[in-house]
Amino acid sequence: MFGYDSNVRHEFDWVAFLAGVVSVLLSIFLFRNPGKGLKGLVVIFAVVSIMQGIVWLSMYAGFHRIFGPSWTTLISGIFDLVVGIFFLANNQLGALTISYIVAIWFIVDSVIGIVFAWHLRFFETGWYFFFNLLLNILGLVLGVMLLFQPEVAGLSTIWLIAVYMMVFGINEIVLAFMHR
Repeated sequence: MFGYDSNVRHEFDWVAFLAGVVSVLLSIFLFRNPGKGLKGLVVIFAVVSIMQGIVWLSMYAGFHRIFGPSWTTLISGIFDLVVGIFFLANNQLGALTISYIVAIWFIVDSVIGIVFAWHLRFFETGWYFFFNLLLNILGLVLGVMLLFQPEVAGLSTIWLIAVYMMVFGINEIVLAFMHR
């Protein structure tokens, strides 16, 4: 009743195809120009931060009428606006900040993984405990290395985004042909 009928002919999915081609092309551009990609990421981050600041300030105005002053929304709105404007004005500092955030994210995530792996030893007596512990220690070492080499962290972030966009794009192109 609700199953897929293989006898029904579907049309080519042009939207998926175009999204796939754009993603693949953008991925290739990012692989060839990671510095420009990082600058673009900073601009996107800055614009989103400014938009979020405006949202917080409008929420402050709305909350102020209903609940009285909400200082957290006011402070968050001002902070987001300042960060966004500052990143637009100083793209290099924005790239450096994003690079440090990525490195710290690796470190925190790996430390949490090590703590989790340590608890695994009570439940898992086999290889998984050691494997998980080893991967998280490697992640911690990588995070510390990225912390001391922020340019590598920034470029690695762009490469990860490029790989994701390549995979997404190829998947969308294949999906477009499958809809025929």
